[in-house]
Amino acid sequence: MTKDDALDLAHRYRIPLGEGFHTLGSGVVENIIAAADEWKYRKPIDANGSRARYFYAYMQRAASRD
Repeated sequence: MTKDDALDLAHRYRIPLGEGFHTLGSGVVENIIAAADEWKYRKPIDANGSRARYFYAYMQRAASRD
């Protein structure tokens, strides 16, 4: 995922980047899941946590790239 991809997804799905995942409301988490579905994202097999949390972290890392 490129920086532009992450910013585009965040804009289209109204996902605020730069916040802690656990502070997000349920509507935003649903939007993150919808964006992950569009991107066909699968969390790591040995992951501890939800697919939404991992995708949100992935988006944040991509959006913060130079």
